[in-house]
Amino acid sequence: MFKTNQWVFLEKDNQIALHKWQKIVNLMSDLFSAPAGFIVQAIEMGYRVVIASEQKDNPYKAGVVISADTNIFCKKVVQDNRALYVSHASKENYWLDNPEVTEGGFESYLGVPIHWPDGEVFGTLCVMDFAVTDYQRNYIELIKQLRDMVEDDLAMINSFVQMREIAMLDPLTNIYNRRALSLLAQQKLNLANRLGFHVCCLFIDINDFKWVNDNHGHEVGDSALIVLAQTLKNHLRDADIIGRLGGDEFVAVLQISSRDSVKHVTTKIIEGYKIALSEHNLPILSLSIGHSFSDKTKQSFEVLLEKADKDMYKNKQKFKLSK
Repeated sequence: MFKTNQWVFLEKDNQIALHKWQKIVNLMSDLFSAPAGFIVQAIEMGYRVVIASEQKDNPYKAGVVISADTNIFCKKVVQDNRALYVSHASKENYWLDNPEVTEGGFESYLGVPIHWPDGEVFGTLCVMDFAVTDYQRNYIELIKQLRDMVEDDLAMINSFVQMREIAMLDPLTNIYNRRALSLLAQQKLNLANRLGFHVCCLFIDINDFKWVNDNHGHEVGDSALIVLAQTLKNHLRDADIIGRLGGDEFVAVLQISSRDSVKHVTTKIIEGYKIALSEHNLPILSLSIGHSFSDKTKQSFEVLLEKADKDMYKNKQKFKLSK
C-alpha cells in the first residue's frame, strides 16, 4: 500500500512544489475560515504532516508523524479511499479515542484522498476546525479542486523522476549506464573514505561474446547480456552498484568486510551465469572477472576501474591460452 520511495520530500528539485502546496493549504484554510489545514502523507510508520497551514492557532506543525495505530481522521480517509466529512466529532462514538478530538479539541474535519499517478493513495488534503461546522456541497467541491492541483504536481514530479532514471539506465539491460555508474561509484568511494569501510570493483567481461554474435546472431548476444545483468542482480546485494560500460563489459562496485570474500562472490557470479544461460537455452559462456580494492586514501573511481580492467585482461589472456 505504501510507497517506500520518499523522493518527493528529499530532493531539492521539489522545493517549488512544496512552496506551492503551502500556498494551497493556507488558501484553503482561509477560505474555510478554519484554524488548521494539512497535506498528510501515508507512510509505513504512520501519517506524516507534510504541509501545515501557518495560522497561529494550528497546533500541528509540518514534520509531525502520527502512529499508524492511532485512530485519526486521515487514517479513515486513506483506508476508505474517499472523502470524509465529520461536522461534530465529539458526538460520534467512533471518534472518542481520536487524540485530535480528545486532546487537540477539533470538532470538524473535511478531508479528501490524494493519489499518486498510478492511483495508489498518497495521503490526504484536509481542513479542521475547533467549532462545529455545516459545510455545503460547494465546499466539498472546492477542496476536491485544490486536491486536483496537488495531484497534478505529483504527476509532474513523478514524470521527471522517471525520465531521470531512464537517463541513468542502460536501455538493454536496465542496469546503470557508464555515466550513472561513475557518479554512484564515486559517491560510494567518498563515503568509504569517510567511514573507513572497503570497496571492491569487479570488471566483468564475457568470453567468446563476439563468437556468439557472429554464429548465433545479435539477438542471442543481447539475450546473453540481459541474463548477465540479471545474474549480477540476483547474486549481489541491493546496496551494490551494478552497471554496463558498453558491449559485453560490466562493472560491480561492492562494499566488503574482507578482501578474502571476493573469490566467493566471483565464483557465485560465474556459476550462476552458466546456470542462467542453460535455463534460457542460450550458449554456455564463461566470464573473465578482474578486481581491485580501494585503499585508505581518497581516490577516483576511474583509477579503481582501470586497475580492475587490467586484472580482468590478465584473466582474459589466461582463458585464451587455455583454449
